Amino acid sequence: MRDQRIFDEPRKDSRVSMNNQGAFDAALLHLLNQGHRSVNSSGRSQLRALRGGKNAIGALIPDQLYSKAMEGKTVQQLLAANGPEFEPLRELLSGVTLPLLNELQDLHDRTGECLPSMFRDIVREGGKRIARMFGLSARMIQLWSAYRKLSGPRLQLKTPTVVLGSAGGGTSRYATDVAAVAVA
Repeated sequence: MRDQRIFDEPRKDSRVSMNNQGAFDAALLHLLNQGHRSVNSSGRSQLRALRGGKNAIGALIPDQLYSKAMEGKTVQQLLAANGPEFEPLRELLSGVTLPLLNELQDLHDRTGECLPSMFRDIVREGGKRIARMFGLSARMIQLWSAYRKLSGPRLQLKTPTVVLGSAGGGTSRYATDVAAVAVA
């Protein structure tokens, strides 16, 4: 009975660190889905922006580990900062190399001057370059690109019934499409 309890109860003190592939996939997928940079009003990169955006490093930080004290710091400063809020972050990112974290953040920051319509293309191509540099799989980028092209499910929209008015004897006439309304 005791052994079963060990598997059923999550340990609060156990943390899992991310590896290079996990950090790469999470950051790239977030940037591709978000489709824009995360910056403040002066254009400076932010871990968390006002409208919920995240930069590449911000995408790796779970909400429960994020602190406003982390804003404005480089990756190196985040990993070297003192304070109880930074220890869990260091532990989380301990399996990710600093050069990879820098490249991911640089990819986010370099898209600054591009047209918004080109953001995803730049992230996709930059992601492929980073994958080659660090020997990572770019499969997630390929899957994202393929799934993005799929059309979603088609919903059958039911045309609302429109009451046109009474037609003698108190009976109502109904139309089920706009063309019938225009004719009547």
